[in-house]
Amino acid sequence: MDFLGLHYAIWIILVLYFIGMLLMGWWSKRGTHSQEGYLLGNRQFGVPMMIMHAFGAGTHPGNVAGVMSEAVDSGASGIWVSWMWLFGTPFYWLIAPIIRRMRCLTMADYFQERFGKAAGVLYIIVAAVGMVVFLAGVLLATTRTVQGMMGQAMGAESDGWFFGILLVSTAVFIVYSYWGGIVAAIRTDMIQGLMIIALSFIAIPAALRLNEVGGLSGMRETLAAQTSSDVDYLRLFNPTKFNWLTVLLLSINAPLTALAFPHLMSVCAAGRTEWEGRVGFTYGNILKRICTIGWCVLGLCWVAYLIKSGSAIHKDAAFGNSIRTLLPPVLQGVMLACVMAASMSSGDAVQVTVAGLFSQNIYRVYVNPNADQKRLVHVTRMIGIVVALLALVGAILMRQSLVKTILDYFNILSLVGISTAMGLLWRRMNSTGMFCSTIAAVLTFVVTRYKLDCSREITIAVPILTGVLGGVIGSLLSKPPSTETIEKFFKKIYVPIGQEKRLELPLDEAVPASQRWVTAGGLFIVKPSRQSWVGFVITLGICVACVLVMLALLK
Repeated sequence: MDFLGLHYAIWIILVLYFIGMLLMGWWSKRGTHSQEGYLLGNRQFGVPMMIMHAFGAGTHPGNVAGVMSEAVDSGASGIWVSWMWLFGTPFYWLIAPIIRRMRCLTMADYFQERFGKAAGVLYIIVAAVGMVVFLAGVLLATTRTVQGMMGQAMGAESDGWFFGILLVSTAVFIVYSYWGGIVAAIRTDMIQGLMIIALSFIAIPAALRLNEVGGLSGMRETLAAQTSSDVDYLRLFNPTKFNWLTVLLLSINAPLTALAFPHLMSVCAAGRTEWEGRVGFTYGNILKRICTIGWCVLGLCWVAYLIKSGSAIHKDAAFGNSIRTLLPPVLQGVMLACVMAASMSSGDAVQVTVAGLFSQNIYRVYVNPNADQKRLVHVTRMIGIVVALLALVGAILMRQSLVKTILDYFNILSLVGISTAMGLLWRRMNSTGMFCSTIAAVLTFVVTRYKLDCSREITIAVPILTGVLGGVIGSLLSKPPSTETIEKFFKKIYVPIGQEKRLELPLDEAVPASQRWVTAGGLFIVKPSRQSWVGFVITLGICVACVLVMLALLK
């Protein structure tokens, strides 16, 4: 028995699930009466919650739909739509404690402290654009998935469904984030994260059992028979889309993009100590890398099924179509609830943190310096609504290409992440350098990406190079930052949480020469602790193991 294209059991599960999630959002209002409560949950969360927060904030329907869409189009190399972050993940282990030690509420606080108020405003503009594109991708992926599960074909005749589903999804975002802030996001991430992990693999056995697929060996035989000069479904590195050079550049780009996340402060600093942030940020994302293997295998099984059955291929609806075909109604309902919940948690984190940038670093600084905490939280909620509506418009404009939307967001954020990294590593970097770096990188990206339509390698590498050069040249041709500002900042990021008394010492005593690793040319990099380098090596080993597992599955 169906209603509007979905089995009645699916509607029952969806209604019950959303009631539960909205009740949790309403309940979470109790801890959101201040900016720190609304934006960081009063830094109260332990390791399990932080792992699931990082996993939930970084995992959304666009990841699953993007990987499956690209796998249907170009084969196993489509995994790099999500694995573009893979070899940047070990650096998360190093990044997290530094972000926690900033002792800030937003990433714009860092830019204001390190480079000045104007630099904070520039960061907000670029980061807001990148995250609106990101949220548009989340909404677009959610809509395409629901369309696929309802059996709606992609085309002009389905535009009514597209807009209807999109509007409902956006309304859920707005209500949920307005109530609960980051507290609600972290609590629901714990629930939906576990469900996404399980359901990332539940559909695979059903896909392998299909007669048209015939298990892993049958899937490989079908896809191998389709190999041509244009596509090799079983090749992890596609020479035309995701070759080894592209993957290398994406791996360099990933830490830069992560350093520009507006929600980086919450995923690293909402925990009780540095350890919660470090483990949560790193291993929440490791969980996502592992789940990505399941998404890609499901995509390959689905394209084998489409080839054998002679069905039409709608790549952006591949995830929804496969779930509708493979799972019984009850599990379809659970999966659809997870899709919606994943989009809610990612969207909530984006809305709250982007809105927090404007309320904390523009409204409080330039409009109403005397605003109390209640007023600031109200303004944050109002701006969050605007962010969601802008993302709604973006999803409509970008609905022709889901993968393009995902990659554009990835590139946009890295443009400001360049100056973030330079500010953390180079003492001579100043406000002029930050502006030159960001503007040069943005202009280069716009020209190479939209004007010249260059290859992916060019649109990644050239903006990074021009951003670094712009930062160096701009800083060296202008007045260096004050010694007091630099010493205060570097003491903060290298003095662990709980040792605040050391912040009162001069930099040479707080971070003595024996602890410094590289200082040539104005660089300031301390020696990694045993915890830092051992954790980095272990995380890198896990990432390499993921690639080896995927290669074994393909062969």
